[in-house]
Amino acid sequence: MTLDDFPIQWALDDGTNVTIRPIQPEDAEIEQSFVKSLSPLSKFFRFFMPLKQLSPAALEKFTHNKYPTDFALIATTISESSEVEIGVARFAPGSRDGWAEFAVVVADGWQGQGIATQLLLHLFTLAAGAGIKGIEGSILRENSRMLRLVRQQGFTIKSDPLDPNVYFVHKDF
Repeated sequence: MTLDDFPIQWALDDGTNVTIRPIQPEDAEIEQSFVKSLSPLSKFFRFFMPLKQLSPAALEKFTHNKYPTDFALIATTISESSEVEIGVARFAPGSRDGWAEFAVVVADGWQGQGIATQLLLHLFTLAAGAGIKGIEGSILRENSRMLRLVRQQGFTIKSDPLDPNVYFVHKDF
């Protein structure tokens, strides 16, 4: 898979059409709306802190891909003739040389429908194709859905020795 393979479209079980594509600078408005619409718990699970919206600097960073080192895919659908972001997955340089850290979040009303799985499968394929050796991340201990997802993806899960509330997860490519 390469960047030329995007956008990718598929239908959820209920027939809703979803598009997965690279985020673009023009997506700043839908990215900010997406983050604002997340529940406080979903924001906390993603950002590890309370957050109302992205700062201008974060919004700039999150909507400007720098493939092959820093990259994001979004899942969108059409609602009332407008494109709406319903999920995002990204990777950025990790703590180890040649590794990337990942993050994924799906809008609360869209969780449990396979969107995070699809985003991560495509993101990880692109990361591996870019020469990244493996993927890593931190997950709050109480985020059971995310822990279940990374287990299904074959990640190794370890307690973070510096924070008992966090798991460190990683997977070699």
